[in-house]
Amino acid sequence: MGWKEIADYLGTSPRTVQRWEQEKGLPVRRVPGSSGHSVFADSRELDNWLALGEQLAAKHPTAAEPMPAPESSERPGEKRDSSWESGSVRLILKRHPFLRVALPVGLVAVLILGVELMRDHSGYHAAKPAVGVPFIGSVSAIAPQRDQVIVIKGHHLGVHTYYANGDTPFIAIRDKTARWAAGRIIPQNWDEVTLNVADWTDTEIVVTGFAGAYGQHWWKLNPGDQIEVAVWNPQTDAGPALYELKIASGQRAQK
Repeated sequence: MGWKEIADYLGTSPRTVQRWEQEKGLPVRRVPGSSGHSVFADSRELDNWLALGEQLAAKHPTAAEPMPAPESSERPGEKRDSSWESGSVRLILKRHPFLRVALPVGLVAVLILGVELMRDHSGYHAAKPAVGVPFIGSVSAIAPQRDQVIVIKGHHLGVHTYYANGDTPFIAIRDKTARWAAGRIIPQNWDEVTLNVADWTDTEIVVTGFAGAYGQHWWKLNPGDQIEVAVWNPQTDAGPALYELKIASGQRAQK
């Protein structure tokens, strides 16, 4: 409960946790009616989020910035070396703290330089998305089932790390006929249906299905339902971009 306890669990500061929620989709939830100030998180969702970040770093070492490690404590009067602010190096030192002593200074400098060069040439961190209003040009067909690939194409959609069984403030897939919505963390979205997102770039978002409580109560897609897709830019908070479509009435609903 609260930013401090969440930060303590992750071994970092409340400010960093708030930034991770905005930029990296950290699964933090808000208490209904609290105006967004009272927050809480499920430790299992936090563990899954950390594991997904490690998997992404392993599969695409230059495609996304690894999650930075907690701020290290400094001795009184000791000046912090700004080069240690490299998120990739801090992640390495978090997992292998003995390297803080074992690595020679020159080797550390080479490691930092190599990581920064990879980031500069990866294309992912070369520049933030242009400031503008997000727009959805097309959404692939949506079937009445849990697991499926939904491709959202447009521009100014921002960038976000992939995640499974999660919510963020930046995307919602709403069934306007059955009156439930998956994906976005807002007080009105307490139906406990979440999303699996495999990829999110400035021009394309790939959703690989619904998770959480999908299929319980009336929270499922049915043939003929009116669907609304809403996207906010994670970097600028601009939006939402909206797109509406219907589930083909000839398809059979699946759990």
